[in-house]
Amino acid sequence: MKKILIIVFAVLLNILFLSLPVVAQEGKLEASSAQDMMINNEVETAASMLQTIYAKDAELKENGSAIELEQFVERGVDLIAKKGEKAFGFFREKGTQWLQADRYLFVWDMNGLRYVYPPNRKGEGENVRDIKDIDGKPIGELIINTASSKEGEGWLFYRWPKPDQSVPDWKSTYVMKAKSPSGKEFIIGSGAYDMPVQRSFVKNVVEDAVQLIEQRGVKAFDILRDRKSQYIYQDTYVFVIADNGVELLNVAFSKLEGKNVIDYKDTDGNYFVREFIDVAKNKGHGWVDYPWPKPGDVGKSQKSTYVRKAMIDGKMVVVCAGLYKD
Repeated sequence: MKKILIIVFAVLLNILFLSLPVVAQEGKLEASSAQDMMINNEVETAASMLQTIYAKDAELKENGSAIELEQFVERGVDLIAKKGEKAFGFFREKGTQWLQADRYLFVWDMNGLRYVYPPNRKGEGENVRDIKDIDGKPIGELIINTASSKEGEGWLFYRWPKPDQSVPDWKSTYVMKAKSPSGKEFIIGSGAYDMPVQRSFVKNVVEDAVQLIEQRGVKAFDILRDRKSQYIYQDTYVFVIADNGVELLNVAFSKLEGKNVIDYKDTDGNYFVREFIDVAKNKGHGWVDYPWPKPGDVGKSQKSTYVRKAMIDGKMVVVCAGLYKD
């Protein structure tokens, strides 16, 4: 809000300054064309700046928890880049920015050897490449693969117990590759328990699924169905629809597979499947909002689904995943 007020105030001052010569010239009320252009430019610049600020505020509101965690890990990467392994001692200090309650940073090497694990220092020095969650999801391999990817960073979702607890909760973890001054590479990450599903998560799931589908075709469907994969998280799952409306894959509602759902309506009477297809065909990707029950429920819930066009054997399909707003 302060940024917005400052911009508005600055623009008003500029417009007043530009208008002064006009007022001074024998009370003329009309500015010259040059002055009009300058004033219009000031207004357009201000509008553009305000639009950017509003967009950033909206992103922060939607994905605030995820952005904050990403920035936390990035600060850790920066510290390793400056201090190398000397940074590890800072990560273990309770009550600092690095270790508070169940928020902490962990550090592995690129082969899974754990260097920093503040919740249990006894676990440091172990190779955790083969660790899995309660569903058998290969967390260790996924963390290493994510940090070793071209991007060198990414999100993972799995079920893991909170410190000093035995019952697992959903955990969202962000990891990055870090490099020390000596050139040694590490994996650094941090996670949050029971983080609400973010729109950025859903978008990443769909984009990764599109890449997988375009590489493997319908063989990708078995991976997308696998609860050990990264494509299932809380109530988020992937479904795929052909351009004629036939449901090719639906991880949560498998009975829909093989059926033509193009005439399906939501509880408000809207043809939401047609909208999926229209968005994919005309825009390539986008969001669609509609009421739809959660897996296992029959009651209405508000859902927002991200759709993206993909190609299988030269034919268009629509790859989708969504999040529930309630």
